[in-house]
Amino acid sequence: MLHVKGSPASFVGNPLLLGAEPELIDWRWMMSAIRRRLGTIIKLTLVCAGLAAVYVVLRPAVYTAHTHLLLTNLKLTFSRDDALFAESLPDPSFLETQMQIMRSEKIALSVVDRLRLNEAEQPDSEGVLQRLRATAVAQVTSLLSRETAREGEESGPLTDILRSVAGYLTPAMAAAEQGEGEARRDAMRRLQSDTSIERVGMSNIVMVRYTAADPEQAAQVANEMARAYVDDQVAARIEAAQSASIWMRERLRDVGPKTRIIAQAASPSEKSNPRGLLIIAIAAFAGCGFGISFALLRQMLDLTVQSPELVVKATGVEFLGVVPLLRGWRFKQWRMPLRRDGATVLRTPPITAYASTHPLSTVGQTLNHAKVVIDGVLGSQTPRLIGVTATFAGEGSSTIAANLAHVIAARGERVLLIDGNRVDGSLSSTLLRRPREGLIACLAAGPDALQDHVQVDPADGMHFLPIGHTSKRGTVPPIWTEAMQGLLKAAADSYDYVVCDLAPLSSVAEVRAAARYLGGILLVVGWRQVEAEHLRVGVLSAGIVRDKIFGAVLNKVDVQALRRTGSPTGAFLWRATGRAGARG
Repeated sequence: MLHVKGSPASFVGNPLLLGAEPELIDWRWMMSAIRRRLGTIIKLTLVCAGLAAVYVVLRPAVYTAHTHLLLTNLKLTFSRDDALFAESLPDPSFLETQMQIMRSEKIALSVVDRLRLNEAEQPDSEGVLQRLRATAVAQVTSLLSRETAREGEESGPLTDILRSVAGYLTPAMAAAEQGEGEARRDAMRRLQSDTSIERVGMSNIVMVRYTAADPEQAAQVANEMARAYVDDQVAARIEAAQSASIWMRERLRDVGPKTRIIAQAASPSEKSNPRGLLIIAIAAFAGCGFGISFALLRQMLDLTVQSPELVVKATGVEFLGVVPLLRGWRFKQWRMPLRRDGATVLRTPPITAYASTHPLSTVGQTLNHAKVVIDGVLGSQTPRLIGVTATFAGEGSSTIAANLAHVIAARGERVLLIDGNRVDGSLSSTLLRRPREGLIACLAAGPDALQDHVQVDPADGMHFLPIGHTSKRGTVPPIWTEAMQGLLKAAADSYDYVVCDLAPLSSVAEVRAAARYLGGILLVVGWRQVEAEHLRVGVLSAGIVRDKIFGAVLNKVDVQALRRTGSPTGAFLWRATGRAGARG
């Protein structure tokens, strides 16, 4: 197991006190973060791919038709004999100027007027959304007709709302409600947004493309755009020639921009929508990228202890093992009939004796290892006084203390488990059905009253001393006093081990007072429950406590997730215990 050689941590010049070294972010760190949250990444990828598939199924079908125009520019120049003739000159800016003219409002309005696009309703494609819209239009139109007939000439607020909704759903209905000029400009804006004009390579050929839900309309509009531009050119040349002489007029009709339609648009037979598989693939790739980014960000922001290496780095003590999270054990299994054979009998919840009933499990091996270390550290002391604590409440120190006591009792040793946590006292409420007199009354009565307040586990003979009743004000008097020292000395005659459930390190005064009377302390670290910095500060601020910590265990561990963290110790434990053993 992991162990840091040398003396315990001290305040002067200690790197733990100055702060841990920053975690190195490299490809191993990133792979660890990705493996740790691989399930989230896969879920996000599938969600994005699923949404993209829904979009592909529901999107309307569109068609794109295109026509090609050849543009030339003829100019008049003078020869040496002052004769005028036409010459074609290539000009890079000429094509851009002509394409801007094609995109102008004048050309667009001309197409709208010729095809009456402001009067015709846009044809619906066969998409699911379009069918839903058609159904909604029919319902809104029916409601609007009934409301109009009921109100007569005066329109109420409901009529206005229905008319607005109907106008949004059907452009043709909206155009009927609007003025002619506004409807014309709306049609022009739709035409411009659906039209694309581009130069073909480095040639003088320009391609006009128009996209619509109806393939015939797409071809019709594309061809009409080309004709409108050609007619505009002819009209411009005629207008320029009107003010010139007869001789000049004949020549001006042949100069300037000239356009020839070299390929007319035909009704497209294939949809121009992007390929569905491509959209789904891009969405899945984006979802995977978002999931990886989320995993890396969570890893950077997650400062909790997630590996044995972090426990050693933050505390500087020996790592004794992991205790997996026991998901299948519920409190309802604890309700069992009690027997009374002279002494008061404890109920034994399965979770508090799991290590003794499953000695070959990971829990049993970890706590048996802790007992071996205790015997080596405390030697021949009688009794061996052991404390169990954690950084904060809720990390499972009480459960570990109970399991450790049962492990010792299962070996035939005489052991006393004391609930010495007056801050919480959850161990007493777990092992007893109802509150009983215990440690507080025993301290008041003296060491000779110890056996009168002890509860007995019939399974292995483990003895338990609960915290006892509180005062009328709900407070508990100090426990770790000279009276407690006398009680522990009296326990030497009856017990080989005394295991004390202590307050957490966050209650620094309580745990430091207890450390004066104990031979060693086992530190319980909740997996992903405490930040490494908080653990480090808790150990360093505990004074004498840190000198008596002989080891630490990582509690409530998801061993499968621990393996994915990239921890060498986690991988070792997984292989050493096997998949089944690692779970329990």
